Amino acid sequence: MLLPRIHLFVACSVLLAACGTNPSITSPVSRTVPTSSLTPKAEASIQAAQAAKQASPVYVAQAEKQFSVQQYQAELRRREQAANAQRAKQEQERQHRRAELQRQQAEQQRLAESQRQQAEQQRIAEQERQRVEQARQQAAREAEAAREQQAYAARKHQLEQKKAQERREWEARRDQMERESRQRHAQQLAAQRQEQHQRQSQSSLAKIINPPKLQHYQPPVQQARNEPPPAIQLRPATSRMFTGDGKLTRLPDTIASALRLRGMPERNMSVYVRPASARGPALLTANADTARNPASTMKLVTTYSALGILGPDYRWPTELYINGAIRGGTLYGDVLLKGYGDPAFHENDFQQMLQALRARGIHHITGNLVVDTSFFKVPYQDPGAFDGKPKAAYNAQPEALLYQERGSCYEFTNLKGKIEKICPVSPRNAKARADLNVNIFGGFWKLWVGKLRGQMQGRLIRAQVPPNAELIYTHYSPALREVIVEINKDSNNVMARQLMLSVGAKQMGAPATPQKGAIAIGQWLESRGLSFPELRLENGSGLSRIERISARHLGEMLVDAYNSPYRQDFMNSLAILGVDGTLRNRMKKSPVTARGRFKTGTLRNVRGLAGYLTAADGQTYVISILHNDPRARSKARAAHDDMIEWVYWGSRNHFAGL
Repeated sequence: MLLPRIHLFVACSVLLAACGTNPSITSPVSRTVPTSSLTPKAEASIQAAQAAKQASPVYVAQAEKQFSVQQYQAELRRREQAANAQRAKQEQERQHRRAELQRQQAEQQRLAESQRQQAEQQRIAEQERQRVEQARQQAAREAEAAREQQAYAARKHQLEQKKAQERREWEARRDQMERESRQRHAQQLAAQRQEQHQRQSQSSLAKIINPPKLQHYQPPVQQARNEPPPAIQLRPATSRMFTGDGKLTRLPDTIASALRLRGMPERNMSVYVRPASARGPALLTANADTARNPASTMKLVTTYSALGILGPDYRWPTELYINGAIRGGTLYGDVLLKGYGDPAFHENDFQQMLQALRARGIHHITGNLVVDTSFFKVPYQDPGAFDGKPKAAYNAQPEALLYQERGSCYEFTNLKGKIEKICPVSPRNAKARADLNVNIFGGFWKLWVGKLRGQMQGRLIRAQVPPNAELIYTHYSPALREVIVEINKDSNNVMARQLMLSVGAKQMGAPATPQKGAIAIGQWLESRGLSFPELRLENGSGLSRIERISARHLGEMLVDAYNSPYRQDFMNSLAILGVDGTLRNRMKKSPVTARGRFKTGTLRNVRGLAGYLTAADGQTYVISILHNDPRARSKARAAHDDMIEWVYWGSRNHFAGL
C-alpha cells in the first residue's frame, strides 16, 4: 500500500511543477529526500536541476520530474532488495524449522523404535519366564500326581488288606456261627429223639395194656434232613419305659398360639420330651399316646433294630459265579450274580467283581447273565401307587440284588453295533418283574464290554444259582454303621426297605418278606423291654399311609438307644441341625445350630421330627414330634422349630426345676 501512495504523490508533484503552479513551494520530494542518502550520480543530477531551475521554470519541472522517477525507482529497488532479503531470511528460517522438525521426528522414531525393541525384549523375557514357570508347575503337578498315585496305591493296598482281613474275620465268624448253629441243631435233634424215644416207650407200654385201633394210629413225624435250624427266639423283657404323665401335659402356650394362628388345632400335634439319660420322668407328654403316621421318622425304628439284630459290623455279601467250562479265554456257559440285599451295591463294586472274572482269563462269554434274587420275596407293588410318580427315586422298589438304587441309565453298543440306552423301568405287571433289574444288564454291558473290552452273547435271565456253579468272587458291602448314615441323614427310602428285609431274613430265615421284617423288629424291641402295641410296619421306610407309632414310644425307643451299646453308631447316623443331611438348611442362625441330631419326616398331611438335643444347661433331651394335620407339611415347621428352642432354653421356660 505504501508504494502506490508514494508513486501517486510523486506524480502529482511533477505535474504541479510542470504547470508552474506555486513555483515558490519547494517540491515535497526534494524536501523529503536527503541528499546524503543519494548516489553521486543522483546528486549531480540534482545540482544540474537546481542550476536549470534558476535558468528556466520548465526545465526545473522536468528535472524534478526526472529526479522523482529516479528516486522512486531507487526506492523500489531498495525495498525489493529488503523484501528479497526478508524472504530469503524467512525461507532460511523455514528450512531451519523443517530441518529441526525432521530431526525431532527422527529422534521420536528412534525413541519409539527403542521402546518397541525394549517392549519386545520384555515380552520375550516374560514369555520365557512364564514358560519356565509353567514347566516348573507342570513338574510340580506331575510330582504331586505321582505322590497322590503312590498314596492312593498305598491306601488301596491297605484297604484291600483290611477288606481281606475283614473277610477272613467274617468268614471265621460265619463258620463259628454255623458250627454253633449245627451244634444247637444237633442238640435239639438229640433232645427231640430222646423225647420221641420216651414217647414211643410210653406208647409201647400203653399198647400192651390197651392197644389202639389201627385207624387212629399215626406214625411219628420225621424232620427233613435239609430243613434249616429254627431261628433264635427273642424273649420279651420287662418294660423299662416311662408310662406316666409328664411334668407338662399340654403344649406350651407359645406353641399352641402359633398353631392356632396358622389354623391348626393343638390336638393334632404330639410331643414327647424326656432326658436322654432316662433319669426322672418325662418333661412334656402332649398328646403323646396317640398313634400317628411318623413318615420318615420310622427309619429310626428300622435302623436301631438293625443295629441290634445284624450288628454294627454286618456286611452284605454279593456273589459272582460261573457255570461252564473255560477254554481259550472263552466261557462256554453263564455268569451268575446272587444278591443278599446289599443296599449300597454300586458300579465300582460291580467293576471289581468283573475284574476278578477277567483275572480268570475270561474274555468272551457265550452264555447269559443270570441274576439270582431269591433271597428276597417281595410282592409286586406298582411304584406309582403311592403318589402317582413311578419314576421318583424315593419310590424305588427293594430287591435282593439292588444295583445303583435303580437310579442309572446306560448307553452301550449292542451286538449289531447300534447304540442303545437302558434306564430303570417300572414293571407293567407282576409277570414283568424281570424288568426291575434290567439296569444291571446295562451296567454289566457298560463295564464288561465298554471298559474291560470283553464280549457277551447272551441276555439277562432271572433264575437261581445251581448247586454245581463255581464261586469266583464275593463282594462285601460297607459296614452297617456306615450304611445307616445315608439312610438317616439323607432319608433314603429304598435302602431302609432293604434293611428291614435283611433283618427279616436274618431273624426268621430266607426268603425275606416285609412281614418277616416287621415281626423281627417287633420281637427285638420287645426283647429290649419296648412293647409298642400300636406299632404298624409296612416297609420300614415311612413311605406309607398305614405305618403308625406314638410320640411316646418313639421317644422311649430313642432313650433306650441312647443308653445302649449302639448309641455312638446310632447318633452318628442322624442329621446335625443346621449342618448336614435333611437339616442342613434348618435353623442355621439359631443358638441350637449343631446342638441337635434329628431325623425328619414329611408326607402329605404329615410332618415329624425326632432325635436328641443338647440344651443350654448341657443336658441331652429326647424330643419326639409327630404332627398329622392337613396343614402340617406346609405350615407346621416354624412351630416345630419353636418347640426345639423351647426345650433348648429350658431354664428360661421354668420347666427345668419342675
